[in-house]
Amino acid sequence: MNRAFQLLFLFTFLILQGCGGARLSHSEIRKQVADLGNSSLIPSSVSIRRVVNQSGNRAIAETSVELAFQMERDSENSPWHITSVRLGDQNWVSVPELITALTESRKRETSGALEKLTAGVASYRQRNGSAPTGSDIKALSDILHPQYMKDLVLDDAWGKAILVETSPTLRFRSVGPDGQRDTADDLLSQE
Repeated sequence: MNRAFQLLFLFTFLILQGCGGARLSHSEIRKQVADLGNSSLIPSSVSIRRVVNQSGNRAIAETSVELAFQMERDSENSPWHITSVRLGDQNWVSVPELITALTESRKRETSGALEKLTAGVASYRQRNGSAPTGSDIKALSDILHPQYMKDLVLDDAWGKAILVETSPTLRFRSVGPDGQRDTADDLLSQE
């Protein structure tokens, strides 16, 4: 009887874990991270530190992914520098290639943010007959979000505040990866 009760309890527990309210398991997190972006990492290269803030449909998993850094120096007395990086069990990627990929990804993310702002302004203009007034991104986002723009957009992908320009028309600027205004890597919204 005791054995049957234990099996019934275990079976009930497993069924409840499979329901909509199931907690996110470490093995599921490890699998999701390993498969991220079709990287096909070996799951053992992903370690889960903890799962925090799990409620309903959202969870935060704090993880670590193994990275290897290839170091070189020009001579025995010169300083070491990183030449390549390897994520988990993947191939080595040169540092310039990695930086280029990260920069391109951040450019795409920032362009998307600028498009969201432009669409929010267009929605505001359509409903109110004129563009919103705001001298900086915080003031403008307070007007646009959430009624005219679903996502709150304040910064570019480099963590710099998006600039609001009002002359001759309202547009948005990211200073880009170099952080300097009016250089070749600036990103501008299109009206």
